[in-house]
Amino acid sequence: MPGALHQLVESATNAYTLVADKIGIPVVGVPLAVVLNRYTTLLAGRPAQAVFRNEARVIEIAEGLSRRSQHPQLMLWVAWLVIMADHKIADDESLLMRHLVRLDRDQHQVVDEQLAHLVDIDPAEVWERIEAEPGDLSDLLDVADRVATVDGAVHASEKVVISELRGRCRRV
Repeated sequence: MPGALHQLVESATNAYTLVADKIGIPVVGVPLAVVLNRYTTLLAGRPAQAVFRNEARVIEIAEGLSRRSQHPQLMLWVAWLVIMADHKIADDESLLMRHLVRLDRDQHQVVDEQLAHLVDIDPAEVWERIEAEPGDLSDLLDVADRVATVDGAVHASEKVVISELRGRCRRV
């Protein structure tokens, strides 16, 4: 969407410049330029508002997950596992992951170099990490649910991962 927004603003700017150059009569040209400027600003502003509102929504989700997480490093692994369940990364998922990593680094001093260099995630490795973690892991279920819904409806492959995670986290 940002690319489309850029094109929209650029075409509106070109139209404004064309009108300003062609109309040399100040009585007509100035009011027309003002109206055209207002119209193009409104035209470009609505999509920009939607983009920024969505980004704020994703940041809010990331902040909530990071704040509530009892297992910040494992949270990143679970989030990445759910995101990669359908072998696609939506824009909102990418944005969420970027903010989760930043928040974990800033709030929990967690920097996971192994995850940073990971291309294809192996679910068995995540399950091993979960098995090695003692105590209540219910916060990870919340992470999985929120990550799966950040880009809309939960996909079947994400449901399978969440179901497996639910079984492994409730082992106690």
